[in-house]
Amino acid sequence: MPVNYLELQPQITAMGAETNLRQAELEARLKQCRSLLDQHNDDLIGLQRMVEEAVAQKKILRCAAPVNEPLKTHVPCHLPASPCTILAADGSQIIPSAHESVLFGLINVGVFRIQPGSGNVPSEITNSTLLYGDDLYVNDQPPSEDLIGLLRDVRERQLLAQLAQQEPWPVIALTDGQLELYHQPRNQESYKDKFKDYLKALDDLAVSEVITAGYVSRPRADLVVNMLSLLAGAEPAATEARPFAGISDITLLGSILQPGERSAIFRLQSSSSAEYSGKKALHFFYLNVGTASMPAYARVEMPLWVVEEPESVNLLHSVLVEQARQAGSVPYPYPLIRAHEIAVVRMDERQQLTAMIERELLKRGVDVKRQSEKQFHKGHRARTRRSR
Repeated sequence: MPVNYLELQPQITAMGAETNLRQAELEARLKQCRSLLDQHNDDLIGLQRMVEEAVAQKKILRCAAPVNEPLKTHVPCHLPASPCTILAADGSQIIPSAHESVLFGLINVGVFRIQPGSGNVPSEITNSTLLYGDDLYVNDQPPSEDLIGLLRDVRERQLLAQLAQQEPWPVIALTDGQLELYHQPRNQESYKDKFKDYLKALDDLAVSEVITAGYVSRPRADLVVNMLSLLAGAEPAATEARPFAGISDITLLGSILQPGERSAIFRLQSSSSAEYSGKKALHFFYLNVGTASMPAYARVEMPLWVVEEPESVNLLHSVLVEQARQAGSVPYPYPLIRAHEIAVVRMDERQQLTAMIERELLKRGVDVKRQSEKQFHKGHRARTRRSR
């Protein structure tokens, strides 16, 4: 049955009216937030102490903390970027389904390697890992999407660490999304074991002095805003009393960042900060890779070993702006676009893999179940729609 548009229209009208009211509230909050940003622009030590005191009271505080640049810093990039090797990784997965004829999962990681301006032909690397048997179960529980996503993130970082060791410095290793792992449940031994593997991969990247970064497109985080909320007397982690709710960091800082500019570098304070100790401590800056008429913002996460080297930060900054502009009117780093194209698993590839597994099991005398009735009819309807 189609969507009931007549029923939805009054709800859409109510949504529009509520949006008008909310916009006025957000403008008032933004004005106050900008005032605090101006007042404490250079008070870096005071802000650092404030965050430390808040963390001592509430361990789950998630916010930014300044490092050594004024809050309203905006740094231009220098183009063209210096010569380097870029390794961009992305991953996709097949989530095991009890409705299919065989139960399996897949982690597929694609890496795109390019040396801009060198004249060398870019290359592609694909790493595919089949998940089956005991790999699919944690504490006798069926496989979860979070677990498969965790395995994908770990494998991306491991593959980058392995490949980067074969490259001359400088090497930039990029992934889509944040560096901080954010999968649940975190208290299971399976998560802890894989998280250790992830940290080990970061350590390997640090030893090789790889300029490692995670690229978050169109960020909605309010890390800097949460820091300023502490100045307004808000209780750490008290979401019901946040004075600047609805204001994102980009809403606050976006007008400061001209095309190609990055913000100040901030340290990420979160419940997992203790896990990323020493050189792995996570930091970030905001970046405008767009144009004057159409800005495009990103949050770039990187570990401490990159932050400590201004030359590395400058190179990362310039490379991201330069490569994002390669994508044309919708700026996004070209190597990450290519890595995604390499990694994605298409439906026909999934079907071919399923058939390969079925043949192998049948050859060994293993009974292969048919698809569930639900999966059969879902697939049949999809094929019918495509054929019309």
